[in-house]
Order: sequence, then C-alpha cells, then structure tokens
Amino acid sequence: MSVIVLNRNYQFWGETNIQKVMKWFVKEKIEIVISDESSQIGAINFKINTPLVVRLLKFVGYKVKRKEIPYSAHAIFERDKNVCQYWHKNANGKKFKYKCSANDRTIDHVIPVSRGGKNSFKNCVCSCRHCNEIIKRNRTPEEADLELIRKPQIPKKEDYISIKLFSFNERNKAHKIYQEKILGEVFSHS
Repeated sequence: MSVIVLNRNYQFWGETNIQKVMKWFVKEKIEIVISDESSQIGAINFKINTPLVVRLLKFVGYKVKRKEIPYSAHAIFERDKNVCQYWHKNANGKKFKYKCSANDRTIDHVIPVSRGGKNSFKNCVCSCRHCNEIIKRNRTPEEADLELIRKPQIPKKEDYISIKLFSFNERNKAHKIYQEKILGEVFSHS
C-alpha cells in the first residue's frame, strides 16, 4: 500500500511505501495527516494507526532532478560557447581565443577517429575550420603544434524541477480519503 506524501504547505509531493514513512515518523520528519483507524502498525510496545496521508515538516520545495545532456554537435558548441578550443596567436605571438561563426565552426576529435578517438564529450571540441582542416588534419594537437585552451569535459547536467501531479487510483484507500478530505476541502473553499 502506498502512502500519499504532501510537502510542508500541503501540496501533493509524491507517494512512498509504509516502511519509508515509518522511518520518517521515528526521525520526526513527518506528521500523519490522515490515518486508517481500522488498522495499526508498529512494534509490541508501540502501535499507531496506519498512515494514509503524511506531511513533510521541513521540505518546502519540489524535487530537483538532474538530466544528462546527450552527446551532440550542438551540445559541444554550447559547452565551448562557439570558441575554437585551440589557442590562436596574433602577429606578436600573444595568445587569444577565437570566436567561430556558424559557418566557420567544426567538431574536432582531439584524438582522431582514424586513430581510435571516439565521438564523446571528452574527445571532441569546437574548432575553427582553419585549425581543424588546415593545421591539425588527422593528427593530435601535439603533433600539429596546437595547444588546447582547456581539456574537454562532460558538460554539467541540466537541473530542472520535477512537479508531480496527483493521479487518482480508486483502488487505493489513501487516494480515496485524500480526494475526499484534502482535495474536497480545497475545492469547496475555491
């Protein structure tokens, strides 16, 4: 049987199992909002009515989830901000970063595919056509006398907020009571 979990301000947060609810109850992380008076759980010297709806006492927001960014040329250009990842030098030999135009940017494999390099965030960088096709060609940066601005990394994961919506299941006793007692009150006051 699942137990409905509300966040601190009584909004639907999710559902969990009775074992997790009991751990939270013992650690005083929740309060029981609605319980089933016809059944009890607990130990020999400790019994409570079975919780159906509980409220988190300290959690205010929603769950933040992290989403993996899939490998793509677009993701490489975004990560590198369309900057050629090989240092360019001016007439005086001073290093500078070169911002590629949409027509000038390419994906360069630091270790060429023909030499075992993979299509991956750790092996691919944004590069201008000149560095990639004229200078580097099918060589490593060291062999082409090119210096990487920074070692290619996997981009940070995107954070997004996950908002769960309540989905009524008529066979779940907790759902029936939650709908009648909590949702019924909310909509009757609207």
